Amino acid sequence: MTKLNQMAKRKVIGALDRIDRRSIAYTLIYSYVSNVFSQFYRKFEVHGLENIPKDAPVIFTPNHQNALMDALIVLFSSPGDTVFLARADLFRKKMLAKVLNTLKILPVFRIRDGVEELGKNQEIFDITVGVLHRKHQLCLMPEGNHGDHRRLRTLGKGVFRIAFSAQEKMKNEPYVKIVPVGLDFSDYIKHNQDLHIWYGKPIEVSEYWDTFEENGPRGINQLKKRLEDELKPVMIHIETEEYYDTYMGLRTIFNERMREILGIGGKRLHDKFIADKEMISRLDAVLEKDEQQLVPLKEKVEPYMQQLSVMNIRDWVVRQKGFGGMQALWRYITLLVTFPVFLYGLINNALMYFLPVRMVRKVKDLQFHSSIKAGAGMLLVTPISYLLQTLIVALLTDGWYIWLGYLVSLYPAGKVALWWYFRWKKTVRGAWFGRKFRKKKKEATEMVALRQEIVDTTEALVL
Repeated sequence: MTKLNQMAKRKVIGALDRIDRRSIAYTLIYSYVSNVFSQFYRKFEVHGLENIPKDAPVIFTPNHQNALMDALIVLFSSPGDTVFLARADLFRKKMLAKVLNTLKILPVFRIRDGVEELGKNQEIFDITVGVLHRKHQLCLMPEGNHGDHRRLRTLGKGVFRIAFSAQEKMKNEPYVKIVPVGLDFSDYIKHNQDLHIWYGKPIEVSEYWDTFEENGPRGINQLKKRLEDELKPVMIHIETEEYYDTYMGLRTIFNERMREILGIGGKRLHDKFIADKEMISRLDAVLEKDEQQLVPLKEKVEPYMQQLSVMNIRDWVVRQKGFGGMQALWRYITLLVTFPVFLYGLINNALMYFLPVRMVRKVKDLQFHSSIKAGAGMLLVTPISYLLQTLIVALLTDGWYIWLGYLVSLYPAGKVALWWYFRWKKTVRGAWFGRKFRKKKKEATEMVALRQEIVDTTEALVL
């Protein structure tokens, strides 16, 4: 690379030639952030790690539904370091650009940044090609922007241009691999939710080289179609707009019965995911053959889900018919006994839990909420508040063992407080519905009956 070209690259803020080099700062940040990330989700499962090629240039291409969290998911669930591309407006300030570069993130310009800015992407693409030639991992969101529906949206062409540019070194010999990554969240916004990650089979870019060399657009379109076909099986893809809410409701209502039908005995996230995929596939077949068969189901599922929201309960409450009297009593006793620990954990973790929630209230794009909660709450607020609180305790007490014990207790107490809060919510609503059902109140008995109708109707359609 000539000195002139290096200088040209430096004119683009955030364009760092050897971004794949691991710095001391990156190593320290990675260790801390990875630990924080693992605590943000209640449960996450990773499948298909064996599909990630070793000692080869790899491009990860996840479906994009949850803003910055999608990049963190790939970073911490895949082996090795990964270089990412992010929207260029984040790099406007040089200091922030340096921080992002430290985290191995490069800018990419979009049409909304201005037509004159798009030319700068060539410099970024050159850097990413260098990353691939050094057999490092690259992650691009092929959909471009994030969306809040479980479906694959139109793929852009940037990832394929980079892939073919890097593949040019080896022509039609196996070299660059594109790995589809499917991400599925139980909830985009809330803390303590479930996350399913599936790395699909790698796609050999060399298989499309001859076509690309003969006709560039055709080669790109063929590779694009292949990636679409490979992404859909590893993610939840609900193509229908008319019955989207019906399908999503049935993922909650019918998953247990679908696993029974398929003979899946486990309760892992992957087991539930496979059952959802099969249910969606079978309902799609019904939709294609005779849409009218889905109309009665839609007329039951959507009112049922709306009533759950009105009653402020979850589907499991209706499925279990709430809590029985003794079960509710036992749960209240455990809550009472553990209340002092909850109070201690709540008071000492108040900033971590409440400040991020207030911060996201004015953020209209809901897909950014979990990113802000994890970033602001767990990365910044928590360590600062813990240190300040410990300093106050140290100044007010004698003996190092007191403040050290206090510091060590903060995080576990916070987790207990979170557990207590969720258990309290479940107990209150479950006990409330259980009383309603035992007293044969219409609102409860109708919900139980409607749920059974939905299960029976769906079963008749998918068998």
